[in-house]
Amino acid sequence: METQKLNWPENLPWIYPSDQRSVPKGQHQLLYFWSVNCPHCEELTNHILQRVNELGIHLTCVHVPYTEEEKSADVVSEYAEEKNMTAPIVLDQNYEIVAKYKIQGLPSFCLFDQEGQLIDRKMGDTGWERILKRLEKHSIG
Repeated sequence: METQKLNWPENLPWIYPSDQRSVPKGQHQLLYFWSVNCPHCEELTNHILQRVNELGIHLTCVHVPYTEEEKSADVVSEYAEEKNMTAPIVLDQNYEIVAKYKIQGLPSFCLFDQEGQLIDRKMGDTGWERILKRLEKHSIG
């Protein structure tokens, strides 16, 4: 996997505390690419939030809009509140993060090591299971 250090485009809007953007030293970070109208994301979100908390992984949710309506921070905020999503959410309005990490479908996941280097990228329900197995096997957290 090519090395791509994680850094955020400055122009993107965020939901929830922006100080959450920085990952505590020595912690892995998981990017969760999702959309409010993605049925697979709907099924996975609660499970992801629970497991990430248990494993002590720093989660950042990257919202990828399917429609113009989904580019609204209010629409995403409302959904996040309903789902009790407390992780920081970045709104990838123009698909900058999606393009950088070559995301081809939702849900998708990018795992970064303690130095901020991309170490794994997976897609879909099975992708989540593989990322989870890797996290549990190495007791990352």
